[in-house]
Amino acid sequence: MVKDIGMYKIILYSVFIGILFLFVGCGVSNTNAKKGFVTYLREHHNNKYEILTFKRNFNTANMNPNLYRVELALKENSKIVINFEWNAKDKSVYLPFHDSEDRSIEALTDYQKQEIVLREELYEVLDNDVFSMDVNVFNHSISIGLESEPTFNKFQYFSNKIGSVLDKYPNTWTREAHVDFKIERESKGFYELIVKPSIFNDSIESFRYKQNAIVANNYGSEKAATIDYVIRKEFSKPNSPVFLSNIWVNQKDLNSFYIAFEKHEPRKIQEKNKSLTEVVGMYLIEMNYPNLKKKTLTYYDYKTTDRDGIYLYLIKQLPQDYQYLIADL
Repeated sequence: MVKDIGMYKIILYSVFIGILFLFVGCGVSNTNAKKGFVTYLREHHNNKYEILTFKRNFNTANMNPNLYRVELALKENSKIVINFEWNAKDKSVYLPFHDSEDRSIEALTDYQKQEIVLREELYEVLDNDVFSMDVNVFNHSISIGLESEPTFNKFQYFSNKIGSVLDKYPNTWTREAHVDFKIERESKGFYELIVKPSIFNDSIESFRYKQNAIVANNYGSEKAATIDYVIRKEFSKPNSPVFLSNIWVNQKDLNSFYIAFEKHEPRKIQEKNKSLTEVVGMYLIEMNYPNLKKKTLTYYDYKTTDRDGIYLYLIKQLPQDYQYLIADL
């Protein structure tokens, strides 16, 4: 029986692979596709791009053997590199049906130019205030290295400087910025500042941040590691561990937190030679740093509280000073 199932899988995979090759065989050949693309660049873009990558991108997701993954560098400025999919049959940039943005080669190039200028301006504006910085325009994130954790005044200072730059590039920086502040030797900062460009419209967003909202990261920093250690030491048991889930910062007192962590218990039915646990509930605790003595403690049992909606439910339970969202939850 087992052998029959194995043979059936082999036959099925062989047929599937054969179909894939059949589809690829129906597409424009690599030679003709590349030749047609080179001609297109010469006729429409005056040969101002260098082709870095031109590779067929057929897969089960797109099921189109004529799609190629393309990477171009602008010859006059090699820092400007654009990526897109090319339909070799239609001789056009491929756009998913749900994408309404201008994704022409010209538009992609202009975006990359603005991205470089924006990034360089942020570095110039903040260079004297930080010892390291990384800007990711695509993810709308900025990572800043400081000698010590920022204060409220520093948050406001950085927000004003960053916001003044982002406001100049509304077509490039299109969302709120997540600004991570880390000190030396940390992989990620504990505090994250939300900076919203003045013309950013988030009225249709599910989660709307308050301007200068302060969010805590659960990992990567010395403070997060200390909180996690204290929580595990006090609440974990040999067969019933707890795992840090979320930290909310008091928006007026940076060292006051509400901390959520999930409780696990041994499964009632265990697999052979394995000791497995399952999540059964969530603790919500109020603590101050650095002494981390619990002030309040509440337990939510997943038998009576829906785990899928626990995050939004807990937000509603928090005091106003811990609220950093303005959306109707």
